[in-house]
Amino acid sequence: MAQAKYQQIADRLREQITGGALAPDDRLPSEPDLIREYDASRNTVRLALALLTNQGLVVTRQGLGTFVLGPTKPFTALLSRVRGQPSGSHASLAMPVVGPDKSKPETVRFVVETVPATTSVAAKLMIERGDPVIVRRTMQNIDDLPWLLINSYFPMDLAGDTALAQAGLIPQGSIKMLADLGHEVAGFADEIGARMPDTRELEFFRLSTGVPVIVVNRTSYSKDRPIRLTRYIYRGDRVRLAHVEGSIPAQFRQS
Repeated sequence: MAQAKYQQIADRLREQITGGALAPDDRLPSEPDLIREYDASRNTVRLALALLTNQGLVVTRQGLGTFVLGPTKPFTALLSRVRGQPSGSHASLAMPVVGPDKSKPETVRFVVETVPATTSVAAKLMIERGDPVIVRRTMQNIDDLPWLLINSYFPMDLAGDTALAQAGLIPQGSIKMLADLGHEVAGFADEIGARMPDTRELEFFRLSTGVPVIVVNRTSYSKDRPIRLTRYIYRGDRVRLAHVEGSIPAQFRQS
């Protein structure tokens, strides 16, 4: 079966990118130039460029053209480091960056809001959709690159009259604060998935079309109910998630 012409054009351009003929930050030929070079319609050329964009190879900058993207620098986040009760952990420290790179996350913005629970948040916290929840949002960079969004959701009946509902960091961490209020964490469950980004995530991560986000949903439970849902949201092409069990020889450890 003959390959569609837009795929042929995308293949030729991809070969130039991967072969080095088009380097990172190089501008691709303009649409009119590609139309003439490949004797193709404007729509066909745009489909080819859209395919390369969805594959994370190029980005279109309004009014400037389409440019080759450089290779991303992925970091490794450790899903679990310490066994036992995480009663004193901060959400922002729960999944540390590990590996030989010495770069560390830096919080660039912190916001506290009261919002209605979405269907997915309500299901995790065992409340009704639309019930008010406190959400504490943390935005982190590594080397000035957007790295991580952390959204921690708390039921209003637990957090509404506490420092969790107020702007500002909590020195002892939210889980320790809840424990002091009689809601000690007995354990947590992680769910990991991928999806396309929403508007807030597109803006924060400066994403082009086609790059997904990786989401770790960590639900913390007391002995009788869920008390916090934390969502760790990463740009999909800049993260590796590691899980370590048992005793590993020092030369093979990631941290």
